[in-house]
Amino acid sequence: MRNRVIGMSSVIPPCEAAVKEILPSIRCLLAEKLIKEKNISIYKASILMGLTPAAVENYLKGKRGTAIKKVIEQDKDFISLLDEITNKLIKEEDPNIIASYYCILCTEGKKVLNKHGYRFGTCMFESYYNKLGLKSPS
Repeated sequence: MRNRVIGMSSVIPPCEAAVKEILPSIRCLLAEKLIKEKNISIYKASILMGLTPAAVENYLKGKRGTAIKKVIEQDKDFISLLDEITNKLIKEEDPNIIASYYCILCTEGKKVLNKHGYRFGTCMFESYYNKLGLKSPS
């Protein structure tokens, strides 16, 4: 999968490629953090993540989100950001905020994947985020 160009076609929006490739891995890691590390129930995690309990369970069982998970989870900065977002999700208990956090994690996930030869198109959020030089949601 190295040097793989994903979602850079003029026909495929960058977010469509991200939803298929990056977001499942991010959700898998987030589910693991919420449930295994923070001892949150699958039901509560599903609410915080904006998913069904069955979807969260599939992430935990490795039925979803494993394609590029290993690459992303080895990046210490990304995992630190994921930890920070996990804590904010638990503290805020606002499931509406997850969409913004997914965009931040996707943007940072793309940076990690770019270091490993993956190439993704850039979405509008990512362009603005990078232009501002943002690093985390704090």
